[in-house]
Amino acid sequence: MTGRRDPFTPLLAADKGANDHPENLPPGKAGLMVDTLRVDGIVQGPNGMIAIVENPQDRVYFLREGDKLYDGSVTHIVLDAVSFHQTGSDAFGKPVDRELTKRLYPSSTGDSQ
Repeated sequence: MTGRRDPFTPLLAADKGANDHPENLPPGKAGLMVDTLRVDGIVQGPNGMIAIVENPQDRVYFLREGDKLYDGSVTHIVLDAVSFHQTGSDAFGKPVDRELTKRLYPSSTGDSQ
């Protein structure tokens, strides 16, 4: 097929969007991304609350308030939810910060898990 373009190939190269995840993340808590975490449990320890979370690779981590993650940090842990401060950038590269709460038992009203 000379002279004709394949109609099924995109005209523009696929750019990475703002929601794409990096391929090489650091090991441990420093490599966890807030959007990909699932809250499995919350316990009260002698030194405060501990959140039990799971990443997409089914690895379990124990998070405490103040722990630093790849794209944010843990701000507050209560008996039924974990609050995160997430940092990132929009499609134009402008820095964006947001507060995100993940509940242990999400309701049907659209709480993220």
